[in-house]
Amino acid sequence: MKRPWNNRLIYTFFLSYLAIIILLSLGFFLYSRNLLHDFYASSLGKVMEQKTRVLARQLPWSDKPGSLDSICRTLADELGLRITVIAQNGAVIGDSDEPSDQMENHGSRPEVIEAMSRGAGSAVRYSTSVKHDLLYRAYRQNDGPRQRVLRVAVSFSEVQDVTRSLGRTLLVGLLLFSLFGLGVAYFFSRRLSNRVNRLAEFSKAVAEGQFAQPILPRSGDDELNVLEQNLRDMSLKIRDNINALRSEKEKLDSILRCMVEGLVVIDPKGKVLLINEQAKTMFGVSEEQIRDGSFVEISRSPAMRTILKEMSEFDFAKNTYSKRVSVEDGRWFRVNAVSLRNGTERPSGSILVFHDITEIQRLETVRSDFVANVSHELRTPLTAIRGYVETLLQHPPSDPADANQFLTIIDRHSERLSRLTEDLLVLSDLESGTRKMTFKPVEAGQLVQRVLEVFWDRAAKRKVSLSYSFSSGLPFILGDYDRLQQLFINLVDNAVKYTPSGGSVTITATHAHFSAQADAWVEIAVADTGAGIAEKDLPRLTERFYRVDKARSRELGGTGLGLAIVKHIVLAHGGELKIESIINKGTTARVLLPGVAAQKTPDATLFLCTGNSCRSQMAEGFARQLVRDGHRVYSAGTAPKEIHPMAIQVMKEVGIDISGQHSKGVESIPLNQIQRIVTLCGEAAENCPTLPQKAEHIHWPLRDPALVQGSQDEILRSFRAVRDQIQERAEKLFATVSNPAADSSASEQPRILN
Repeated sequence: MKRPWNNRLIYTFFLSYLAIIILLSLGFFLYSRNLLHDFYASSLGKVMEQKTRVLARQLPWSDKPGSLDSICRTLADELGLRITVIAQNGAVIGDSDEPSDQMENHGSRPEVIEAMSRGAGSAVRYSTSVKHDLLYRAYRQNDGPRQRVLRVAVSFSEVQDVTRSLGRTLLVGLLLFSLFGLGVAYFFSRRLSNRVNRLAEFSKAVAEGQFAQPILPRSGDDELNVLEQNLRDMSLKIRDNINALRSEKEKLDSILRCMVEGLVVIDPKGKVLLINEQAKTMFGVSEEQIRDGSFVEISRSPAMRTILKEMSEFDFAKNTYSKRVSVEDGRWFRVNAVSLRNGTERPSGSILVFHDITEIQRLETVRSDFVANVSHELRTPLTAIRGYVETLLQHPPSDPADANQFLTIIDRHSERLSRLTEDLLVLSDLESGTRKMTFKPVEAGQLVQRVLEVFWDRAAKRKVSLSYSFSSGLPFILGDYDRLQQLFINLVDNAVKYTPSGGSVTITATHAHFSAQADAWVEIAVADTGAGIAEKDLPRLTERFYRVDKARSRELGGTGLGLAIVKHIVLAHGGELKIESIINKGTTARVLLPGVAAQKTPDATLFLCTGNSCRSQMAEGFARQLVRDGHRVYSAGTAPKEIHPMAIQVMKEVGIDISGQHSKGVESIPLNQIQRIVTLCGEAAENCPTLPQKAEHIHWPLRDPALVQGSQDEILRSFRAVRDQIQERAEKLFATVSNPAADSSASEQPRILN
């Protein structure tokens, strides 16, 4: 709490009251003292006049100076006066204080002159006889023709003493009254100051937007109370208005935050009044950069200056301004604008809404290019098909060989159309996401094995060497098996297709550290020894229908969509595609895919036979039908040969197609991941090695049906017999694998199943 003398309001009020009281008291004191002085002097003069009249009757008439001194002294002692008797000629004939015969003529005294002329006179003056001020009262006495003046005098100090005494009393009274008045003034000043201070604090809080303090109470009907009531009502209205404005502002801010469009409000001079966060992001500006800045400073593109110029000349009353503009960084915006008015006829600014249509513009360009490319790609085979069909219909060749050649060409172009249509559908599914992917752990080795099975025959025909290698302890890939298989089929297809005879294609799978958020990443690289690709073409390889060598690509049957499909599959898995190439040395496509935490390696069984052509291939076929999910099955040989046609035939008799399998060498198998090796060698001429690894070894001593001599039927019966033996042993083996407790007697030594 402030001390009273530190409160400026109280101090001001108190000083004002003090000054007023001092001035009033001083004026009253001076006026009252003079008034008392005059009143007492007047009263004393009247008493003296009465006494003079009485003395005049008591004093005898005499004209001789000094004759009346004695009686004058006697009467003066009794009355306390100085008595002087003055003759008509001014001579003093009697005096109570001094010998009259020695006194000078008093005819020139003012009171004497006044008395002689008017009958009575008075004066206050300094007496040379007694040496101090005296109050004189003179009376003219007539006795027939005779006249004399009887003058009495008293010391004026008496009047002054009485006046001084009364003045002191008056001053004390005034001081007491002033002190009381000052106390009352301080009380009312303090009260008024408190009320005014309360109003000041209240108004300050309202000005700062703080309405938590108590509302001013109603305590009377004076002007200050009316002011308090008005401030109270005003504060309530301000609070309600501010709350309403705050609510509207929050709604507006929420709308601006939720807008995907950029919004800018400018005044007629182009100064930015409001800009939302989306617009700041669009133009890459901060709050500090746009504060007190103009619209053209947001983006220094000439298009923005053009917009401002066009808006200044645009008639917003009839139309809404809309324009599509492009800025330097390749982005496209659609700008819509309306005039901003504040209740007057003249516009107070403009509201501009920016729609980022860069992606739409890009998609329109892509769509246009896509339609043009598809039309071109479809036109070529359709033109060829139509031409040869018309030739066959209208002018059929007489030579059947020519007709067959035409039909072969039609079939090739039809196949190309089929592949193009299929690739377009796949690409459409990937881009639209209509086909959901199922992400599961996928073993990289098994995935690559299945992919290579598609290309063994083709690579062999083109005399291209296929090989692959895996790093130990690879994590599983988390992905959709079918899509991943399609991804690597496209990559290997390109590698085999563009690798000349005598070249090689190598697939490697290794660990990779691609992202800090995931420790398990797998890199699968497909490298070929083809002609290579120029560096300028590498960035565009994944574009749809882009070909480095269009003529050769169409000659080899390419659709131009393979790498575009690869890119979308990789992106859908959260991976990355890198393509490296050196002219005349080859191309390497690297696919980085996210893995999953280390898991228990699934069981893997290898059927090992020297030729890997019939027995091991039939065993692999049965095993694939019998194993549970996650169990991997391989077949290999030390001297692999082509699969025997009768093996394919007898397997089809039991509903299993092994024509898609491929004879493989031991070097193509991830031996470090094999838990079980089944050897199927039966003749001494065959060499079934015992591989040096920690795996269970099982031996099926089966003869090679391909070595049977005899008729076709005898050989076929031999294949059927071996097939049935393999089926029986496979069913028993995988029943045991699925239920290990059923074979509790298994030992560490190789088992022989007869």
